[in-house]
Amino acid sequence: MKNTAKRALQFTAAAALSAGMLGASAASAQSIPYTQDTGYDPANAGQLAKPAPFQALGKKGSGQDVLGPADPKYKMNVYYDSAKHIVTGHLEVAFQNNLKQDLKELYFNLWGNADTHTGNGASMDVSKLKVNGKKAVFNVDKTALHIPSVSLKKNKPATVSMDFKVTIPNQQDRFGWYKGTTSLGNWFPILSVYDKEGWNVDPYFPYGESFYSLTGDFDVTLTTDKEQVIAATGTEIGKPQKAGNLAIHRYKAQDVRDFALEMDPGYKVKKGTVNNVKINVYYTDEQAVYADSMLKAGLRSIDLFSGHFGTYPWPELDIVGMEGWFGGMEYPQLTMISIAGKRSQGWVQSVTAHEIGHQWFYGIIGDNEYDEPWLDESFATFAAALHDNTLDRLTADPNPNTAFHLSSPISTFTSYGDEGVGAYYQMIYGYGSRTLNDLRLKLGDDVFYSAMKAYFKEKKFGITTTRDFMEIMKKESGRDLGEFFREHRVFVSDQE
Repeated sequence: MKNTAKRALQFTAAAALSAGMLGASAASAQSIPYTQDTGYDPANAGQLAKPAPFQALGKKGSGQDVLGPADPKYKMNVYYDSAKHIVTGHLEVAFQNNLKQDLKELYFNLWGNADTHTGNGASMDVSKLKVNGKKAVFNVDKTALHIPSVSLKKNKPATVSMDFKVTIPNQQDRFGWYKGTTSLGNWFPILSVYDKEGWNVDPYFPYGESFYSLTGDFDVTLTTDKEQVIAATGTEIGKPQKAGNLAIHRYKAQDVRDFALEMDPGYKVKKGTVNNVKINVYYTDEQAVYADSMLKAGLRSIDLFSGHFGTYPWPELDIVGMEGWFGGMEYPQLTMISIAGKRSQGWVQSVTAHEIGHQWFYGIIGDNEYDEPWLDESFATFAAALHDNTLDRLTADPNPNTAFHLSSPISTFTSYGDEGVGAYYQMIYGYGSRTLNDLRLKLGDDVFYSAMKAYFKEKKFGITTTRDFMEIMKKESGRDLGEFFREHRVFVSDQE
């Protein structure tokens, strides 16, 4: 999509946000004197295609509030060919069938096969797939990998292994390569979540996030050019081993729901520490002028959000500059800050704070981003305003179309085409952050942040729902908040 068309789609959102957080190009809206531009919003994503209504593939869920398969442990050994921009490797994931029933099928998400990526040359292929060491049949339908004929007993462990090949698209995106930078977000086959609705294999949403994974552990060995400077989820184990022109890196991460990598031979690194958390800022020569701002925002955000929401649980965080057009994107222990052209230092700090806010909201407190996107984007936008001392600017109005709820799934927004894209930004970023601030004002800081810490403690490393948040806030405040949530278009019925 050309920038002019893209800006037209975003006008509704920009006009509604006095301090909301959008993708980069929304900054050009002329009617708003003050905007903070963050959140994922890729350039040239193309006209939004209306995804088919969600259908749970395979057997329907049991209706029980059990999420699984549980405790996934991923082990990957991959090679990245930086000349061909291809990743090849082997994946093995062990997990527990905790779903109180035997499993007859499995699903994985292959996000690299989304149309917005394949249109720029991407592909994900799987081969030599085995379940518990035995060859298994499978089929791929775009982003869904289906393994239809398995027999996994309840309460028993299981293992799936496969070889996979990923062609990285030439695009400035969370998944892509551009100039010397390679961004590997959502780049490997990841186990889908089975819940009361069944297997979740919702479509990829190019204007935001549609991800949904359970926390697990990762052990990733990466071989690539020895010149590459690499940022990654987790912690590098030891020093890389050199093998001619290649280097072998190993990373481990615990209690994370995804694993991302960002690399560029030209990266320099600036470091800091706060609350025993190491902050690593990766930047190119062109991005050097913003390195101090990224580090400053990183140090302040970890300290501030730990104090207001709950303690950051991992030993380090990587903040990575890259030349994209979408503001920023979050992954566990890694945030991508897309810096295209000239940006103000305040813009960079605000984007960084928003993406670090996602370490809490989706990273630590997970949610189904397709069904309930407000539970992470609204909260991260609120967190950035807290960082920026601009909570008083969270005054966005709701979309006048009352079909759009704050608690609506993405499918509601996409069913309205272009109108829905603008409404998604207006509601999920702008009105959602305002709603949280309205709740803070209603309860007072002491009660609100105490309740947020209780929310963090109860849902840490798990999956939250709109009902969970509403009930915890009611319990912790001791107040009936039903009318408040109804007035702000938050309805449990949107998901139940």
